[in-house]
Amino acid sequence: MMNAVCNTEVLESRIASQNENTCEKPQLSDAEIMRRVRDIRSNWSLSERKARREEADRRFQNLVDTLFAEAA
Repeated sequence: MMNAVCNTEVLESRIASQNENTCEKPQLSDAEIMRRVRDIRSNWSLSERKARREEADRRFQNLVDTLFAEAA
């Protein structure tokens, strides 16, 4: 049997730190994020788009393989 010990000072310090970090960063809307992504992608060459698509496909296939391997 395992016992958990919670140090409230550490916990409160971490929560305060997370709140400070969250408050410092501006919250972007979904529309703003999509605009920025579109701007970045518009600068990609055709060969870069192809390379990125191939890499994404490879990573997705690795994910699917891993998920099904764990299920077996």
